[in-house]
Amino acid sequence: MKRIVLLGGAFTLIGSFFFSVQDALVKWLSTDFSLLQLLLVRSTVMIPVFALICVWRWGPQGLVTSRPGGHLLRAVFNLVAFLSYYFAITRMPLVDAISIASAYPVILAILSGVVLAEVPSGRQIMAVIAGFIGVLFIIQPTGGEVDWLGASAALFGCFSFAALGIYTRHLSRTESSELMLLSGALFILLMSLISVPWTWQTPSFSNLLLMLGLSGVALVGQYALTNGFRYAPVYLVGALEYTMLIWATLWGFLLFAEVPTLNVVLGAILVVASGLAVVLGERARAKETNT
Repeated sequence: MKRIVLLGGAFTLIGSFFFSVQDALVKWLSTDFSLLQLLLVRSTVMIPVFALICVWRWGPQGLVTSRPGGHLLRAVFNLVAFLSYYFAITRMPLVDAISIASAYPVILAILSGVVLAEVPSGRQIMAVIAGFIGVLFIIQPTGGEVDWLGASAALFGCFSFAALGIYTRHLSRTESSELMLLSGALFILLMSLISVPWTWQTPSFSNLLLMLGLSGVALVGQYALTNGFRYAPVYLVGALEYTMLIWATLWGFLLFAEVPTLNVVLGAILVVASGLAVVLGERARAKETNT
């Protein structure tokens, strides 16, 4: 059990790194291309890869499910969470939207206890809250006038991400990670294809390579994070996902000349410390369970 939880934590850290690379590429490309076009290219790359993995591991039976409704619901959670968050960014300052969305792991920890009976310990809850405080140090919310439509979208996306995490763990009890990712990519492909007449801009060769790179890192990130939810409690996954902001700070400095302030450095230290506290709390709990 201990090794399984640690495996889930390792998958989460890997997924968080690759998702941070994806976010940097999305920021780079979104100045010239719509989000739906990026989703279209990403899904086009993901679908054959995950389909081949399913067939390779389980044969044609790996593409069959007895829970199509469950896959559809998870795909809806995924798309709604993603689009809600980016809609919020178009309505309000980026730091304000991230400030609201960063409540996701806290909501995840609370909902996991209610829905999955995976109740975190008191120390772990305090560690998750400390991680959220560290996030506030990093993003430094402006506190100016609030766009309530944008704020509502960010909060709705936050709950959608939490629901996605919980439902992924629930569905993974009977469904493979690859099939869940395949069905999600198929749904996003269908939705993004509808927008092609209005959003498509033919990319240059270099931009096409960046889009394909975005698709590749997103593929690895989704696969790793989905396995994180499979092997580890969702509150542990949520806490470790805070590390994504550490990587985002690095990419901001390297790619966009965004120099981190002292507050960012202090927040990063607090975020990492909170993630380690949750991991150590889980290890202590596993020891107590086995004795």
